[in-house]
Amino acid sequence: MIYAPLFTGLMGLMSSAGVGVAAYPIASGLAGGAGAVLYGARELALISTGIGALAGVAVLILLPDGATLANVIVVASVLAATVGLTVSFPRRCSRHVPGKLLAGLVAGAFGGAVLAVVEPLHPVAFSTFAILVFLVSVNGVLYVGSVRWWIQVSRRLKLESRPCYLIEAGVMAILAGVAAGSVWMVVSPLLGAEGGVSQLAALTMHHEIQAAVVGGLLGGGLAGFLLELFRFSWVHEL
Repeated sequence: MIYAPLFTGLMGLMSSAGVGVAAYPIASGLAGGAGAVLYGARELALISTGIGALAGVAVLILLPDGATLANVIVVASVLAATVGLTVSFPRRCSRHVPGKLLAGLVAGAFGGAVLAVVEPLHPVAFSTFAILVFLVSVNGVLYVGSVRWWIQVSRRLKLESRPCYLIEAGVMAILAGVAAGSVWMVVSPLLGAEGGVSQLAALTMHHEIQAAVVGGLLGGGLAGFLLELFRFSWVHEL
């Protein structure tokens, strides 16, 4: 349910911008990375998404004329990053998040790359439902299967050696930006704004969101079944 609307919104943005089939790996990679950060951050996730949602609503109310998608994301990200830099959280630092982000980005981009190659060869365009069933199931299995290796890579790259407050600020900025952007995408068509790539993307997301969420749910269930079948129990240790 998290991956599906995020992917749909990103696809709408890039399709409106004329990116072409390259939109598949970009959108699926970004959606997979954002989902990995959300699940990896744990205690920061609720705080960050709350800040992002509140910031998005506040900007839409206080600055309706200047509440573009970019402005809403920037305000929420800066605010959340400031909280991450200044507030000391009592729980352990989310040091594994950089590795999980890499795993989510690559797993998502791989599934999107497969669609980018296959869809032009298919006589009929794939439905949003079918796309999400495929992407969510593939992303889930590949993520869990590769996340341990990517965490080792992030350690070798010394990404986990950064101070905790820098990692937390980055995590909170990403999640708050996603939350604020999601609020804008949902509310923007209701405000009656006209024109612009982001507005067209929001309208597209409203049109396809039901099929996307159902496909995401089915894909997630399929991924969960496969993970149980192959017993990837060690992922809970990360």
